[in-house]
Amino acid sequence: MWSEKVQRQFDIAQAGNDLVENVMHAPYNKLLNTLFPVDTDFAVIPNFQQINSTKSADYFMTFEIFLENKPVFVLSLQREKDFSVRSKRTAADDQLRLRLGDLIDVCPLPVLHGVSAFGTKLRFYSITKEGLISPEYIPAASPLYVTDTAPVGRWNHDILAAEGEAAFRRVVQAIMTECAQLSQ
Repeated sequence: MWSEKVQRQFDIAQAGNDLVENVMHAPYNKLLNTLFPVDTDFAVIPNFQQINSTKSADYFMTFEIFLENKPVFVLSLQREKDFSVRSKRTAADDQLRLRLGDLIDVCPLPVLHGVSAFGTKLRFYSITKEGLISPEYIPAASPLYVTDTAPVGRWNHDILAAEGEAAFRRVVQAIMTECAQLSQ
């Protein structure tokens, strides 16, 4: 179970806030700074990258965990209200895959882990040094048909449910173990 302080931030965010567009930034920031403590060599870096868009400014938001200036984990965060929109899920999937590909060459670990979050819904990713990304990409079957390349069922964990928390903690523990071996 998440600590009372982390859980409280998620409760506040889920209650809503008309003054803040992306209410989930606070609980994920609190969670990541709890799992990757500020008094260690880890740094939790919010990163906003502009997306090429014909609309007004559109951003891809990630929390990137760095160990001494090297990336070891990426969490992309989307608004929960966008989850039901197929194009938003596809964009989130594509953007995280691209970001992991951008960072793997400078990651000190053999595998770079990532998570795509729509509110509390999670999808886990990983990329190897050879560029193998999991889960496997779903290609469009034909340009004549719309293919759901990022189906709803792929976000099959909830950060606030026991199994979602356990899966998230397993990834963090694997990262911590591998990072500890770097300094030996």
